[in-house]
Amino acid sequence: MEATLNQTAVKEITMVAISAIRPNGFNPRKHFDEASLNELADSIRQQGMLQPVTVRPTADNGYELVFGERRYRAATIVGMQEIPAIISDLSDEEAEEIAITENLQRKDVTPMEEANAYQRLMESGRHDLSSLSVQFGKSEAYIRTRLKFASLIPEIASLLETDEITVSVASEICRYGEDIHERIDLRRLDTGQVVADGHIELHPVR
Repeated sequence: MEATLNQTAVKEITMVAISAIRPNGFNPRKHFDEASLNELADSIRQQGMLQPVTVRPTADNGYELVFGERRYRAATIVGMQEIPAIISDLSDEEAEEIAITENLQRKDVTPMEEANAYQRLMESGRHDLSSLSVQFGKSEAYIRTRLKFASLIPEIASLLETDEITVSVASEICRYGEDIHERIDLRRLDTGQVVADGHIELHPVR
């Protein structure tokens, strides 16, 4: 259940038309569990939206969502016309940093979402392994492993995204180059048939 708003935050809240808000591309989370969203929608129907989303103004007099996409989506399911929002003037860099940081702290973020988020923060030039480790409370080895997942070919990344292969199997695959990735027998991977010693079944070279 969402936390009740504190008194200092209430002063900054504005009701914003949901039609004026658009999601942003900074959110590392691309998949939202439908059952979880419906549960949140039921809670909002009963109690209202207890915690605001954060948005920033756009050039077309609308707003871009910075974080709170689950609440935004659940409010859409409910059919709300307006939702409580905190409006913040943020640069692209600030909005990206906030969106990624807030969403990576959720427990249901997938390994691939983590990988792509860490990769974007590294590519921004504002972070290195050490600063990411401090900011997210993860070891450098953990972050380094996740960053390797960004090099997986889409077919294998999709299997990891949907839990059809484990993190340990994906880590083993990352030891090989893309040319090997393309030869991996995906039919065996997606049924869990990977030999315990790390052997990867390959298609024969044609």
